[in-house]
Amino acid sequence: MKQTIVSDFYDLMIDRKMFSCKKNLQFKLNSLFANVKLAEKRVLDVGGGSGLLSFYAAAKGAKKVICLEPEFAGSTSGIINKFYDLRKSFPASLPVELRTLTLQEHLEEAAAEMYDVVIMHNSINHLNEEAAIHLLKNDNCYKAYLTIFEKVFRIMKKGGVLIVTDCSCKNFFNDIGVKNLLAPSLEWHKHQKPGTWIKLFKAAGFKNSTVKWLTPNRLGKPGIFLLGNSLMAYMTASYFKVTIVK
Repeated sequence: MKQTIVSDFYDLMIDRKMFSCKKNLQFKLNSLFANVKLAEKRVLDVGGGSGLLSFYAAAKGAKKVICLEPEFAGSTSGIINKFYDLRKSFPASLPVELRTLTLQEHLEEAAAEMYDVVIMHNSINHLNEEAAIHLLKNDNCYKAYLTIFEKVFRIMKKGGVLIVTDCSCKNFFNDIGVKNLLAPSLEWHKHQKPGTWIKLFKAAGFKNSTVKWLTPNRLGKPGIFLLGNSLMAYMTASYFKVTIVK
């Protein structure tokens, strides 16, 4: 039954043009959730958009998935309607719920809920954009993010996994003041290096972290071999994944 739902998930994502092809989507999801078990887990998808990762986690057997999408700064217009449109295409029993809240609002409203997996896929710098910009220069901005991460730490079960993806502000094209054709619209000043985020997570109580440099999905495994290192990431899109175990 689970395999059928997973297969339907891939077919639907491609049919809705949410991804170019099944092979690339599988590569992306395998890279994102490498060594992370989703079956029977409670998952929080922060800034989950139309729900691609949320529906995938549920299709893989997650016990409960909460998708947070406030649909404002950093999100795509009409994303909420897109989520509900997708929701209709899956079985009613699929345990995915959308909450149109920021992470901060959710943490205040549902403080008793506990999660095994928390995903911040391209959303960490949108939790508080002003604070993200001035994180290293302003104590109040640093404390704003530290407070968020401390609350995230408290809602995660022991052994829980936090997955964070984003682009590092350290990028060759950004450093020389030239538009990066791989990410032409990226606002680099709103981003931080993975090491900066890791230090903050450690200050919030997290201990074990790893950094992987992500590569274009269409390049598959050869892309990891050729570009999956800090130097080549710096010369391309500086796209990283931080995985932290509580």
